[in-house]
Amino acid sequence: MRIQIFIFIIILTGCTNHQTDINYERILDVAEVRHHQGESLSEEILLCEALKHYQTLEPTDSTRLLQATILTAYHYWWNNETEKSYNLLEPLANTYKDALYALLDLAYKDNNYKTSYAYLNRIMEDEAERTFQNYHRMAVLNFFLGNHEECERLYDELPKYIKTPADSVLYFEKTLPNHADALSEYGKQERAIELQTQVLNYFIGKDNWYVAKAYLSLARYNILLGRFNKAEQHINSAEENADEYFYSNLAISTYMQQLKSILDYAKNNRISVMEWAHFGNTLQGNASKNRNITEAKREANRNLTEQNMQITIQRQKDQMLFLVITFILTLTIASLLLWLRNRKNKFLEKEEEIDALRKLLSESSESGDSNKDDRFFKKILLQQLGVIKIATSNPTSANLKLLKKMKEITSKEVDVDTLLNWNDLFQIIDCIYNGFYTSLIKKYGTVLNEKEIRLCILLKANFTTKEIGVVTQQSVRTIYQRKSTIRQTLQMPEAEDIASFLSKELL
Repeated sequence: MRIQIFIFIIILTGCTNHQTDINYERILDVAEVRHHQGESLSEEILLCEALKHYQTLEPTDSTRLLQATILTAYHYWWNNETEKSYNLLEPLANTYKDALYALLDLAYKDNNYKTSYAYLNRIMEDEAERTFQNYHRMAVLNFFLGNHEECERLYDELPKYIKTPADSVLYFEKTLPNHADALSEYGKQERAIELQTQVLNYFIGKDNWYVAKAYLSLARYNILLGRFNKAEQHINSAEENADEYFYSNLAISTYMQQLKSILDYAKNNRISVMEWAHFGNTLQGNASKNRNITEAKREANRNLTEQNMQITIQRQKDQMLFLVITFILTLTIASLLLWLRNRKNKFLEKEEEIDALRKLLSESSESGDSNKDDRFFKKILLQQLGVIKIATSNPTSANLKLLKKMKEITSKEVDVDTLLNWNDLFQIIDCIYNGFYTSLIKKYGTVLNEKEIRLCILLKANFTTKEIGVVTQQSVRTIYQRKSTIRQTLQMPEAEDIASFLSKELL
């Protein structure tokens, strides 16, 4: 039984483990890639489950827990649950810089530049975080907050913070163009043209998108200076270098159309409705196309998620079925082994009982003067059981009949009390052993019960424990317990022989 319970616990543990057979690491890694690519996490509903998993996981996986928290915060943000997003990250901001950076990013995306500035200052309190990229962020935030002098100072000092190749790339892609635009905003067009020309020269022959964008900025600076022909040349150059990505970017394509309209008004004192209508149709077509593509991607992701869930559920069902079948088979095999063991033990017990009965028969048939009284009583008892009669019948079939009779007795197929006449046996005991039974009843008849009296008589006739078990159809354990009870009742030492004690007491 203990083995079965142990196996059952193992099976239940296996079932519990398989019920949580979801690859949360893969869910986080896929979401991480989409996040870094700027894609929406609004449909990543399993991120919430992943967060719950790592919040309750023992031992705690701090790295995965932080990753799950940040990605789930972005999931809430994409679903316009901004407050939940911030509340999820704030408790971690004092401990983990990644959480603080995520708060900075979300506040900036929400155009909450004052809050972004506060987060960035907290980050840069750490000397190690005073990097080129963070100084660049500080300059941008000062621009949006209207801190002109601080903005210019930071942009002027930024080159000295360049430490790595990545810093150099960021400098030409964003820092220098932003610096030029800030100077233009402050009315310093010539200085802005100088810086934007550096950007243009850096990207010519390398990246047409940045080239086209630089030409547009130069066109705006020249419009502000009244150099309309120069501005028109820059706009034409921008269109020549613009690529598919340039036109797919709504902000930059609208910016170019605005500059063209402003230039047209400045030169010709008109604004072309046709140009704006064409631009509007193009935007609408692109927006519709992108919307359809996005919906198709979402639908595909939903279908894929549902399929993955169905596969996971089916796998869990299959695993559960396998475990149930395994448990049933294990239980069946264990039960069969127990049954076989018990059967074997019972067989051995019956063999021992039959041997004891044979020994009784053999002893009752022996000749000689020693123990003749014991042999006589055993013979009478065996005659009452019907064994002697079979043993003295036709020798050809005697052994088979004897064996059958013995098996009937040892297997309790017949009740020995229906075969044994104990009253006759009591009289025989009195005759053989000088009134032993009568003396026993007279002295201990009130304290010993019927079965204990019979046991004392059989012990007096020198029956062994196994022999007593056969003729009384009791287990050896029961006989030992009854012996202990008799010793306690008669106040005998535990190891003393009952028959010897009674022989002395009944003299």
